[in-house]
Amino acid sequence: MGGKEIRLRRLLGKDGKTVITPLDHGVSCGPISGLENMKTALEKAIEGGADTVIVHKGNFKMVASLDTDVPLPGLILHISASTQLGPDFHRKVIVASVEEAVRRGADGVSVHVNLGNENEPLMIEDLGLISDACNLWQMPLLVMVYVRGLNVSQPVSDKAIAHAVRVAWELGADVIKTAPPEDTEVLKKLVSFCPVPVVIAGGGKVKDVREFLGKVSGWMDSGARGVAIGRNVFQDESPVSFLKAVCSIVHGGLSGDEAYHRYLEMRGQK
Repeated sequence: MGGKEIRLRRLLGKDGKTVITPLDHGVSCGPISGLENMKTALEKAIEGGADTVIVHKGNFKMVASLDTDVPLPGLILHISASTQLGPDFHRKVIVASVEEAVRRGADGVSVHVNLGNENEPLMIEDLGLISDACNLWQMPLLVMVYVRGLNVSQPVSDKAIAHAVRVAWELGADVIKTAPPEDTEVLKKLVSFCPVPVVIAGGGKVKDVREFLGKVSGWMDSGARGVAIGRNVFQDESPVSFLKAVCSIVHGGLSGDEAYHRYLEMRGQK
């Protein structure tokens, strides 16, 4: 077993599935609700049972200083960035190296690639170079791949999502994070052919928690290996309860309704 496989075991649960809490939104979106205090957000992610958290380089010292009674989750250094203040939010640039991730104690790195826009070639080039560096340093690579851009038709087709996953896989991803196809049969077929774990992105904040947990259950039933949920965790009124409910689906096999009732119980509601 090589170094990459050992690190992957720290990012995935014992069952090979994972609940990822991305906390990298501060660079792209600023101090949004739920992420004003990063220390609190990290503590809640750990208490809620996240298998892995994703942060930018500046937060690694904070992670190291946390006083927690439970082991730290797997840590992924996000090495892509852009801001909503810039001229092209969908153009991600590389802001850290794989070697730096090793020095900082990361268990993996993540790269964000947006396909279907005029900067696609540059991001694909970056992905290829980072993939090579990850093999050199034996560092797992999570690729966040989406079809986004000013000229991309909405809603994004399931065919385009499947193509994006194929790009990430063929260019060296060890784990792929992407948007959920509308048709669950597409997701089933996609994951059946993909040789690396596919995790589904939670997207923007939803109003109906019960409906969302039902979707999580559906994604898992369709063969996804986990979820990557940020805003729906840290912007929930009870982030720890919400995250534990998600974990009960991914690792415990609960249905969406069962997880929702558990969520209410943890919040002291009927």
